[in-house]
Amino acid sequence: MTGKIPRKTRDKSTYSLYFKKAKQYYEVMGLCIKEEKYDSAALNGIHAVISSIDALLVFKGGVVSSSMRHEDAVKILKEIWIRKDTGEYSVHALKVLKMKSIFEYTDMNVNREQAETLAKHVTRFVEWAKRLIE
Repeated sequence: MTGKIPRKTRDKSTYSLYFKKAKQYYEVMGLCIKEEKYDSAALNGIHAVISSIDALLVFKGGVVSSSMRHEDAVKILKEIWIRKDTGEYSVHALKVLKMKSIFEYTDMNVNREQAETLAKHVTRFVEWAKRLIE
């Protein structure tokens, strides 16, 4: 149940700080792909999604997830943002977050195809967040 996911209260006015980070990570992701730095691209894309989720949660609910699992933040997002398209865009976030452990904590290097696939999901989610809060 989403009500059991731990949260921390944040002042709603700070959402823009989270989204500023998200946009920076997103921009660097694109630059890293162009420079064929795919590991860095993937990690920046992942953090762009995490910061976008935080921005959306703070903007609408004045909270961030304090769970150790980033996927729990998506559950809170779906609870707070009751919209027809929230589920659709949450899928993009979850696909990115599921790659986090693989790319961050294994000896596997990210290849071009993986980075570009991740970037598509990141772009869809970050652009959705932008439409909602800017």
